[in-house]
Amino acid sequence: MPTALIVEDEPLLRAELADQLKALWPELDIAGHAENGIEAIALLQGLQPDIVFLDIQMPGLNGLEVARHVPETSQIVFVTAYADYAIQAFDAGAADYLVKPINAARLLQTIKRLKSRSRAAAPVPHDVWQKVFGQTGAPAYLKWIKASAGNTVRLVMVNDVQYFQSDGKYTRVVTQSAEALIRLPLKNLVEQLDPSQFAQIHRGAIVNLQAIDRVERDGTAMEVRLKGRTEKLSVSEAYTRQFRQM
Repeated sequence: MPTALIVEDEPLLRAELADQLKALWPELDIAGHAENGIEAIALLQGLQPDIVFLDIQMPGLNGLEVARHVPETSQIVFVTAYADYAIQAFDAGAADYLVKPINAARLLQTIKRLKSRSRAAAPVPHDVWQKVFGQTGAPAYLKWIKASAGNTVRLVMVNDVQYFQSDGKYTRVVTQSAEALIRLPLKNLVEQLDPSQFAQIHRGAIVNLQAIDRVERDGTAMEVRLKGRTEKLSVSEAYTRQFRQM
């Protein structure tokens, strides 16, 4: 059985990746977990895993630094929330590069690539590909976001977000009781959100339709009021059509 080491500093993300791998690649033995670079290097020597799923951004040693200690016989799959490190990752000998959040279809492509590089491994069964790619054909939208609030990194479920608002190089993520920031432009974020749940109401704002309490009109101007929030969000003229029936 092929063996794997998962290196990820976020416990929830570490568990989610392990669950996905168990479901899509049952014969893969997840031999160990590490939550930082120092721990990963210590485990690498003893486990000698066939595959290392390696987060890039971690406290202490980052993933690219840890990669220098990975045995030559191990395949590396870098996992990160940002695509900025792709070139460096492949220069470090990566077999693949996954951007969070990881959907099943993309992970299956990685599994196929890993198996193709291992002569002894069996191919991905056709029915597994069919379940992932042929079930609905629907795109995979964001389910959670890794956002920063001060010195803390939070895992925010997208369903809990009331609205997103452009804030310079960042985007504000606002829930009913908290706020955080992500380094992702609003124009890129909107493509990853379910359009049946989120709607852009302004060039700089996207609102969760389920979080709307009411829409107020003052002549031709429209403002959105949200449940549990005091602020008003203006609806620009270009986006008023979708709210006319409210």
